[in-house]
Amino acid sequence: MLTIVVGRQEQLQVSMEAELAAYRYKVFVEHLGWDLPIAQAGVERDEFDRPDTLYVVVKDRGDRICGCARLLPTHEPYLLGTVFPHLMGNQTLPASADIWELSRYTTQLVDGEIASREEAAERFRELLKAVCDTAFAHGAKRLITFSYLGVERIARNFGIHVHRVGPAHVIDGRPVVAFWIELDEQTFSAFEAHRPYAAAH
Repeated sequence: MLTIVVGRQEQLQVSMEAELAAYRYKVFVEHLGWDLPIAQAGVERDEFDRPDTLYVVVKDRGDRICGCARLLPTHEPYLLGTVFPHLMGNQTLPASADIWELSRYTTQLVDGEIASREEAAERFRELLKAVCDTAFAHGAKRLITFSYLGVERIARNFGIHVHRVGPAHVIDGRPVVAFWIELDEQTFSAFEAHRPYAAAH
């Protein structure tokens, strides 16, 4: 049984915020090998982890973090727009209160834990469902994000309404692509969670 915790940085318990930063370090720095110069002393935070940053955190039966995501409205500074604008290709960078960026999202297990492919897919689906529900509840109509090609393919296989922004770019030796996630009936129906969309429209 997974538990989903949603809140802004200033609302998270100090212990959870510290656990989240340590989890991100293990996943993004130790496991994926990202070169993140701001990461230090076993924690990973950057300038986009602000008091008003919105997080979705997944916790397992043992109350340990096993997934996370970060949401930022694009009318304020955000990762893609500040650090990786070239991933947008010829398209204009989003800058709107109803377009949010999804970043630092993963359901990677740490500390030698192993999950079946089915369990991993279900955990990732639950994270994306919580992300889309949360963003929509806060006024977002679409999400902009970027990740490895496999992540885009997985999201599309779930039935989520995703479409690519531009061509892939190689970052740290792996192709990365920016893509949209539309918060529409197709996406919420794919999660069997179309009621929030229908009620609001």
